[in-house]
Amino acid sequence: MSVKPEMAFDVCWEVYRGAREVLEAKRGITALAFEADTKYSWRPDLRPKLKDWVADFALAGQAALEGPQQASRMVLFRLYYLGLTPYESARHFLGLSERSWVNWSEEIRRRCGEELLRRALFPPRKYFGGA
Repeated sequence: MSVKPEMAFDVCWEVYRGAREVLEAKRGITALAFEADTKYSWRPDLRPKLKDWVADFALAGQAALEGPQQASRMVLFRLYYLGLTPYESARHFLGLSERSWVNWSEEIRRRCGEELLRRALFPPRKYFGGA
């Protein structure tokens, strides 16, 4: 059974949003607790972490949308999908009609979904070392 790139993108983006929320909440706590940072000791990790997922998701999107023909889609990707800017604000900033937004979003989801599948970020449980 083949997975559609759009579905792969949607699932991966949901994980990305959750990871960003966790990392931002965690960063706020550690910024207040200085002593937590002083007890750091390096250990090799066998499994990717949430911060790795966030970085890999962004890199996959960048690779899928590189080139001058895709520059406007890259701005939308960075603003809305990576930056998590609310829909109305992002659409207003880019000056897009609802129809153009839909067309661009579908193209982004398809292109990025293909790249996420190629880089094996989907399914996420496999990426994080699950069965």
